[in-house]
Amino acid sequence: MTSKPLVYLLPGLLCDESVWQYQQEALADRAEIRIPDFSGLDSLLAMAEKVLADAPDKFSVVGHSMGGRVALEIINMAPERVDHLILLSVGAHPVNDEECEQRSSLVEEAASIGMQRYAVSWANLMLGFQEKQNPQVRECIEAMARRQSLDTFIAHITAGLGRKDQTLYLPHIKIPVLLIVGEKDTWSSVGQHEYIKQQIPEAQLEIIPDAGHMVILDQPSAVSFLLDSCILN
Repeated sequence: MTSKPLVYLLPGLLCDESVWQYQQEALADRAEIRIPDFSGLDSLLAMAEKVLADAPDKFSVVGHSMGGRVALEIINMAPERVDHLILLSVGAHPVNDEECEQRSSLVEEAASIGMQRYAVSWANLMLGFQEKQNPQVRECIEAMARRQSLDTFIAHITAGLGRKDQTLYLPHIKIPVLLIVGEKDTWSSVGQHEYIKQQIPEAQLEIIPDAGHMVILDQPSAVSFLLDSCILN
């Protein structure tokens, strides 16, 4: 009996396994799904090491936002172990002063009002592109943020601001890579993904209409179809 392929779904900032609920359900019949918990880890390297310590010799990795950054660390550390690499709503560029100021302001707001109230502000940021919001998507984003502690939020902001220049990794990725981005993503733009595509020898880019940074929740069926086509066909 052939065992199912193992797929890691890596969540982003202020997200947990709920962000992958639709993809997990869609892939469960044909793949073993693992969704790591990055709570309290304050470096992308530590997150990548956690996955690699748990993973077998061969596996596929799908990363959204911060999870995509972790996936880039994984492929840089252990390229021979990754069968498929899918990056969603991601960037590879190094930190700049503007980002430092922006991320610091987010932490300051969360610290001043608490995570329970900050969850609403966070959802507003994630859903700002939408003229008419899906209440189920908003509820999911807010609920995930409320489940995270301020310490974990600070740790993940620290991880992002302490990252390496991951553009240096891109030309060395030797396996085919699927990039997925929402057409209206204001956090990780289509342009960022087009740049990444140019730098990876074998990369394909899919732009999802009517989706923003939370593309896996905004257009779950479209994303699930692409993951299935890339990994399981």
